[in-house]
Amino acid sequence: MTIIHIGPPGLPILYRLGGAVERRIRELATRQAQAGAKVIIYSAEDTTKTFPYGDVEVRAMACKLSRKARTVEFLFKSLRDARSLNPDVIHFHGMLEGAAFMRMFTPKLKAKTVLSYDYFGLPWDQRNPLFGFYRQALKRFAHLLPVSGYCHIESANYWSIPEEKMRVVYNGVSLQQFHPDAAAASARRAALGLSDEFVVLYVGRLCHQKGTDLLMEACTKLRDEGRNLRMVVAGPLGQFGLKDDNGFARLIEQHNVMYLGAVDEEVLPSIYNIADVFAMPTRIYEMFGMAAIEAQACGKPVVCSNHGGLPEVISESSGSLFRSGDSTDLAQKLRTLMDDTAMRRRFSEEAERNAKRFAWETITDDLFQVYQES
Repeated sequence: MTIIHIGPPGLPILYRLGGAVERRIRELATRQAQAGAKVIIYSAEDTTKTFPYGDVEVRAMACKLSRKARTVEFLFKSLRDARSLNPDVIHFHGMLEGAAFMRMFTPKLKAKTVLSYDYFGLPWDQRNPLFGFYRQALKRFAHLLPVSGYCHIESANYWSIPEEKMRVVYNGVSLQQFHPDAAAASARRAALGLSDEFVVLYVGRLCHQKGTDLLMEACTKLRDEGRNLRMVVAGPLGQFGLKDDNGFARLIEQHNVMYLGAVDEEVLPSIYNIADVFAMPTRIYEMFGMAAIEAQACGKPVVCSNHGGLPEVISESSGSLFRSGDSTDLAQKLRTLMDDTAMRRRFSEEAERNAKRFAWETITDDLFQVYQES
């Protein structure tokens, strides 16, 4: 079987400072190749070149345009290049126009098309003048693969998609990369100058949507009670790959947050391991919560907002849910975990077990079944 992966053109596929979609593509492609498939990833970059990524072939397409025009340019070049590969499957990621453009640009290409997606809507919602085009474009895919049950329900309502075209295929976690590591935790805490502080960790974009400010408020409340707590944050201000002054730099200073910036994926497991508790306080549009799974794989209890796909990601025994948008309730959930060592230990043990449900090997097996369906 020959499989092609095509994702959004915003970041190169080997970008190492974040990007859940890029990570998903790399992880799936690697395991599909290990299972014996021929796998090619297309990546939008500055120059055209071909290079290996383990057993996977990466074909970089030089893209000079920006914004939506870059998407069209990238799809045109990638699909034209793919004609010589005669693929069995073209797996698009977050590119709703992919199958329709394949029909337009390469009508003789007969590969099955599937779409994984982490968001269900369009800018400006259904007032977007392209809503009708995208609704028809989605019908061109053999299968639509929302990343959670929440994403499934919301996208079905938004697009009026027939149920038979949809199947939930979760995002996953590399259990080889993310696992409990006391030695790495000790070394990283020492490098950061942390001693006996209770560390509440957040990993991801710092922005209003992700609720990072709610977590800052909650941690400040707990410190004001005299608690020896430190909030540590790893991630960009705004979007990955962009420099964005969205006001959170001021909040970081105001709330005395230890800010690590966006960290390389090689460092990320040790960052998770320094935490006593991991928090994911998203307000809106959280389709899955990959960071919450990675933290659990490292044996960390999690506190998440009761929103979106997050209730699907944690179990009742691996973490707590707080009322979305409520920093007081978030503070209370953190307070309970700080005060109850036995609960933290139970949550930690269950978190590691729960994460195994989302191993990339399992997700890859699910996808092979989807590919083989008519």
